Amino acid sequence: MPEPRTAPDARPQDGPAAPGPAATAGRWRIEVDRNVCAGTGLCLGTASRHMRLDNGRARPVEEVVDPDPSVTDAADTCPMEAITVRDAATGEVLAPER
Repeated sequence: MPEPRTAPDARPQDGPAAPGPAATAGRWRIEVDRNVCAGTGLCLGTASRHMRLDNGRARPVEEVVDPDPSVTDAADTCPMEAITVRDAATGEVLAPER
């Protein structure tokens, strides 16, 4: 079977491409400022499927997730306001409420 052809100037990619608009439409991005996080673990109690502690600081299990009210609840209840939830396609802040 012949090898697939590539453009003469094609370069190998360093890794998977960032998700494009179609992949993130209707999804949320979880961001944690680990310099602000106090490691209280409240987010784990609120959104245990989406958050974990890593070296005493919160970290999302996955950065881009399907909408889940527990994620916005975790951002709204974080005493340090270290968690931000955004619309993954637009960047609009969904939580915490400001």
